[in-house]
Amino acid sequence: MTRRMEESVEMSASRPFLEPRPEASGGPDRLVATLARHGRFAAAATLLSTARCTTRALNSLLAALCSSPAFLRAAPSVLLRAAPHAAPDAATFRILTSALCRARRPAAAADLLRCMPALLLDPDPRHCRAVLASLCRCAPAADALAFLDDMRRRWGVSPSRADHHAVLDALLRDGMAAEAYEVVATQMDADGVAPGLPEFERLLRAFRENRSFDAVDEAFDEMLLRGIVPGARACDAYVGALCDRGDLAGARRMLGCMDRAGCPPGVSTFGVVVAGCVAAGDVGAAREVAREAVRRGLRWDAPALAELAGALRAGGQLARELLLEDILRDGCAAGLDASAFQQLIGGGGLCGGRGRRSGRRDTDVLAAGR
Repeated sequence: MTRRMEESVEMSASRPFLEPRPEASGGPDRLVATLARHGRFAAAATLLSTARCTTRALNSLLAALCSSPAFLRAAPSVLLRAAPHAAPDAATFRILTSALCRARRPAAAADLLRCMPALLLDPDPRHCRAVLASLCRCAPAADALAFLDDMRRRWGVSPSRADHHAVLDALLRDGMAAEAYEVVATQMDADGVAPGLPEFERLLRAFRENRSFDAVDEAFDEMLLRGIVPGARACDAYVGALCDRGDLAGARRMLGCMDRAGCPPGVSTFGVVVAGCVAAGDVGAAREVAREAVRRGLRWDAPALAELAGALRAGGQLARELLLEDILRDGCAAGLDASAFQQLIGGGGLCGGRGRRSGRRDTDVLAAGR
């Protein structure tokens, strides 16, 4: 019992203890609820353990206790003292687990739910999903994954798409990309929830970040086998992975494959290939890819140019020259003025480039190109 409850006991002893009138409806139950409502928890717990109170009275006391994290620690002792008279029901567990989740102790809430079958009780689906969501936010991803399996196997609760998304978020947050792929490729189907493009996009990005290139290939192939047309972000992740492992020819072929698949590459995809070529030291190939984008009528707007400038910043003088000559001259969207360009590339003049050799500033080159 907590110190606060001990103080409550002393206060209870100093006040006149009025037994309920026999004719009062509810009898001890009403008195327990009244005591709990007025914060006299020790007196309510004592009455609960000595009088023949109902589960409803127990739940009233627990709900009052669980309104404060300081009193939450006293809830187990209240349950034990009430055991001879008031058996917990589904509402009892809902009160306790909700309080534990609010206190950021979802693992304890999950353990409580696992005790319910021994009392011939099962948590309802809404209750399970609330605990799962708290696990995904506040507990290790492995705990959330195990609880997802318990929902399915122990209580027959079929996880929803939102449940799978929450678990996927937790797994990717904890760097468990392989387990996340298993959820998307296998478990979602088993639960009757077909994975879509958003799930595969996230997996492709995670595998690329981990440099798990074989997994990138597997996830991309799985997406195509399911008849899912890859979007721009999924293609960017796949093309970027090809560049990261040095397969520049494959990345450039992928640009043509995207046309045939009905999702033509945009400036972001071309920018990924340009940056990959520069990173590999093949500035000539990067220039060809940039010119191909311009020939297709694509134009870099401010966000796309900022992303490309960041990717090329480590490429040195030749990369900056490429950015000036082959993109800004003909491939820059209208409305991007010289000052905006300088902010995008990090301020200051660019080193190298045609503008430097001709004695003009880079901003002048940009203005002339426009």
